[in-house]
Amino acid sequence: MKKLILPLLALLLACLALTAAAESAEAPETLLERACRIAEDSDGLIVMTEDDLYDLIGIPPEDWADFAYLADYDALSGRELIVVRAVDEEAADRVAAMLTAYLEGRMRVTRNYLPEAYKSLSEAQVLREGLLTVLSIAAPNPEEAGLLLQEE
Repeated sequence: MKKLILPLLALLLACLALTAAAESAEAPETLLERACRIAEDSDGLIVMTEDDLYDLIGIPPEDWADFAYLADYDALSGRELIVVRAVDEEAADRVAAMLTAYLEGRMRVTRNYLPEAYKSLSEAQVLREGLLTVLSIAAPNPEEAGLLLQEE
């Protein structure tokens, strides 16, 4: 009986140790987690979905591996933070082009109607480093986009 119980007990302890080790291994930080950590005003922004990323900007799911899209509740401030990790270089080129077109379109719409939002939009730019592309509009910290790119 001891010969049966001791190996089973050892096996149980080994399984428990492996489970504890697996739980302690941290998953890599997602772009949404990174964006929320870096954006000083993230608690005042809403998290947009992959449907919003496609419907509002035109970035299809097959072009990105991860993304974060945060926007102001009322959209009057123009505040947005969009970070996209593309699946490859060609997709990154398309993502950068779509974010640039989105920014230009927002500028055309606000030029005569929302002068404060237009000012923020005109100061924004699309930045890209490798597969990561960032568009930060009306950020409280002007270094926000650079910080997001630095951590890649």
